[in-house]
Amino acid sequence: MDPGLISLMGIALAIGGPLISAAFAIIVCGTALAGVGTEKPELLSRLIITVVLGEALAIYGLLIAFMLLSQLPNITTIEAAYKALISGVIIAVAAVSAAAGIGYCGSSLIGATAERAETFSSNVIGVVLSEALAIYGLLIAFMIIGQI
Repeated sequence: MDPGLISLMGIALAIGGPLISAAFAIIVCGTALAGVGTEKPELLSRLIITVVLGEALAIYGLLIAFMLLSQLPNITTIEAAYKALISGVIIAVAAVSAAAGIGYCGSSLIGATAERAETFSSNVIGVVLSEALAIYGLLIAFMIIGQI
């Protein structure tokens, strides 16, 4: 199999998985945020973090895709191509995992904060830790790309 084609599959996964993940997190949290915004607009500035962290997933995928694209001339062996593919898989899986956490914890955070605004600080932890899952994948993908 051609190393360039395998690398391009890694790039496609690196951008596709995080984009779909970001869309899921933004749709789930954005609709919950819109509902709360009609009743308690003063909470929107605090709760927007759920949508912002969802969007960050797409940015992580874009970073890995750019890094892999810049490495394409160096990917001449099957080993290097598989490293590129695995980097794409890692960021895609990490983004999907993070999006599930952000979507579910974020919508719960929004609902709970609408009921009792003082619960925001303790409830935001689930959303932040969900985002950390994507950062872990991003770091590992960086390390693998560095070995190409």
